[in-house]
Amino acid sequence: MAELDSKALEIKKYRAYTELLVTAFGWALSTILIKMYIGTVPPYHLLMGRFVIGTLFIFALQPKNVMRIKKQDLKIGIPLGILVFGAYSFGVVCLKYTSASKSGFLVSLSVLFIPLVDTMIKKAAPSRWTIISVGMSMAGMSLISGINGGGFNFGDLLAIGSSVVYTVYILALDKYGKYIEDTLLTLIQLAVVAVFSTLAVVFFEGFSMAYIKEALIPILIIGVLCTGMATLCQTRAQKIASPESVGILFLGEPLFTLIMAHFVLNETIVFSGVIGGLLILAALVIAVLKKI
Repeated sequence: MAELDSKALEIKKYRAYTELLVTAFGWALSTILIKMYIGTVPPYHLLMGRFVIGTLFIFALQPKNVMRIKKQDLKIGIPLGILVFGAYSFGVVCLKYTSASKSGFLVSLSVLFIPLVDTMIKKAAPSRWTIISVGMSMAGMSLISGINGGGFNFGDLLAIGSSVVYTVYILALDKYGKYIEDTLLTLIQLAVVAVFSTLAVVFFEGFSMAYIKEALIPILIIGVLCTGMATLCQTRAQKIASPESVGILFLGEPLFTLIMAHFVLNETIVFSGVIGGLLILAALVIAVLKKI
């Protein structure tokens, strides 16, 4: 019986890892599409559009979920949604000042922050494989920081800010998100980000339907695949996967971004960046095989 339980848990873990990689790919795709349009469409219009569509998509999956929302769900879901808004705000605005491939790797610095903060909270030493994975990923990050041949800039700082906020989000979701049904929590979080993004549009950019029409197709793609589905996958997966493995598996995002940025956006990739990417890929593989 114990053997069956162990196998069932292992299957759940691999499914969680797959969902996290799907999330990472969704984020990478959204980074590329946003980078393509951010020169003509203001960042908060893009953010508002993707989260409104994402919210409607999750609502359409289970419309009756709205009737099931309780006060306790809002107490957990609203703060989590605010953290998501903060992380995405930094992550989108940074693309005005830095390259897609570079931002993808800097945003993933949460791979370092998560185990460090989690260790301090739990007052327990990280496992040997966690240390090895984090070390390899940070070496990769160091090589990747000058991936396009440029230096550190304001956009890079915003990308790091996004990773800090997202670290807090992942740890908070791990602690509090397990007690709310997946689609319900996803709906609350996306709705909160949609509201805050709309307010940001009104106060900082001035709403214009022309911007939404100009980027309607990418907004629909990002909203459904890269926001609705990706957030649902992450919310569900984090009930099984550890915060450390979540952080390291999300390193798939900069790798996906790197590949697409080179072939779709024609961004220049230097040799050291390729080596850094391979180190990060190795850390990703260790995270899965050693089940950290």
